[in-house]
Amino acid sequence: MSGKSMLRRLVLSVVSVTVLVIPVAVGSTASAAVAGPVTWHVRAGAETPDMAVTAMAFLPKDVWVDAGDTVHWTANSAEPHTVTFLAPGTALPEFNPFDPSQTTAQGSSTYDGTAYANSGIMATQPIFVFTDPVATYDLTFTATGDFTYVCLLHGLMMTGTVHVRPAGTAYPYTQRDYDRVGTQQANATLHRGRNAWREAKLAHATTGSRVLVGVDGEGFGVSRFVRDRIVVHVGHTVSFYVAGPGAPHTVTFGQEPPGLAILAPSGDPTHFAGGDLNSGVLAPGAPFDVTFTTVGTFHYICAIHDDMGMVGDVVVVP
Repeated sequence: MSGKSMLRRLVLSVVSVTVLVIPVAVGSTASAAVAGPVTWHVRAGAETPDMAVTAMAFLPKDVWVDAGDTVHWTANSAEPHTVTFLAPGTALPEFNPFDPSQTTAQGSSTYDGTAYANSGIMATQPIFVFTDPVATYDLTFTATGDFTYVCLLHGLMMTGTVHVRPAGTAYPYTQRDYDRVGTQQANATLHRGRNAWREAKLAHATTGSRVLVGVDGEGFGVSRFVRDRIVVHVGHTVSFYVAGPGAPHTVTFGQEPPGLAILAPSGDPTHFAGGDLNSGVLAPGAPFDVTFTTVGTFHYICAIHDDMGMVGDVVVVP
């Protein structure tokens, strides 16, 4: 593959590309000989400053390294991710927060393409039940090949590839090239997420007693309640819903259930006058209907993303 073809592949490896032009410096010294082994840096995820919009992407998605080199992944968002290389012939599992083989580090510090390797949960801060996420993960590649990896939490939405060539092969790009393209990929994805959030707010600004929970698209998620303050009358029902598959969310009033208990529903939503109430993880097409029986302001959260600012209020008037 020519240098120009490889660079085009790198530039276009955004999770989803609409109309995107990424300039690349002409006359780069990327192909100059560099003595190995080298450590290459990749970011896991990205987010807006308010943590409302997150990019489900490895940045950059593709890197080219030599055998003996190390890739160093850094958590780049509060939204948790994993760096996971599945053993050959195994299917991508459904994420299970009870399974330590998915949530904690597995495998050795080297990788030859024959075994399972996993970073464990990576994030910039404790979130959900993952109170001790790792900030970085390193893996040294000892065999040549194209090795695709995945985030177990976000599945095939979030994949990357490490292309390993024989030791001593000239590198086609510098770390500066990767940083530039990774930043451009992140910015493009976050821009799509912000636009989707803005459109959702316009579409749901006067939608009766319905509250959209989160906004998800190809490669991004918005961890916010659309219409995070709603006013209803006593006896009225508020319907919380998710529009389609995406990040998991809950609607939780009162005291947050401990640990993984937040994943299951609890309380009675048909006659709610305050106290503890939890939807569990909302499924597309299955709204969580809450009927309010008394006047007051009722604060609620997404128990998974509240630390990222996903909160709201229902104001009940006579």
